Amino acid sequence: MARKRRSEEAKGGAPEWVVTYGDMMSLLLTFFVLLQSFSSIQLAEFQKAMGSLKGALGVLKGQPSPSPAYKIPSPDISPQFEGGKPPELQELKEYIEQQGIEEEVTLRQTEEGIAVTIESPILFDLGRADLKPQFLPLLDRIAEMARKAKQVVIEGHADDLPINTPQFPSNWELSAARALSVLHYFESRGIRPQDMVAVGYGEYRPRVPNDSEENRRKNRRVEILVNGLK
Repeated sequence: MARKRRSEEAKGGAPEWVVTYGDMMSLLLTFFVLLQSFSSIQLAEFQKAMGSLKGALGVLKGQPSPSPAYKIPSPDISPQFEGGKPPELQELKEYIEQQGIEEEVTLRQTEEGIAVTIESPILFDLGRADLKPQFLPLLDRIAEMARKAKQVVIEGHADDLPINTPQFPSNWELSAARALSVLHYFESRGIRPQDMVAVGYGEYRPRVPNDSEENRRKNRRVEILVNGLK
């Protein structure tokens, strides 16, 4: 009688199909949570993880990779400006096209705002930091946009050709002087000094390798970062 009672008690509880259904729903939930975590992964974190993996596998900086390097494409960042994109941005693009200087002056959107890259022949003669008067209207249009920014960062860059003059003992001084020339001009156009930063990077942040005159020309540049546009 005891065995029969225990057998009847074992048959109690949820039906077998309910248990199977519950397991399946738990697996589906886990699967969708995993998909969501993959879809929200940040590019920077992914690249950091890839760097750690390369280090663990012995693919260190300065050593050839066993397979061709693949550059992860950057997302098309389109920051949202309050009240839409500033009209000065469109006017600046139109002016650059009208002047035919699209190759020397480029615009790109960043997470913080707008970056304007100007190759040095547009603004400066070789080895000098005096602004060329014929291209001051370009800076005027940038200044119109920069007045609405929370911060304006002006970066001076040089190529790797050495310079040693009484005014510029090295490319550090030359790149910094060019950034300051732009800063002081913006100050004369009504941008508050406390909203601006000028920095010289010398030849240490090239866009492309300094292995040809064309590439050196691209590396001699001023970059204006107009951040926090409204």
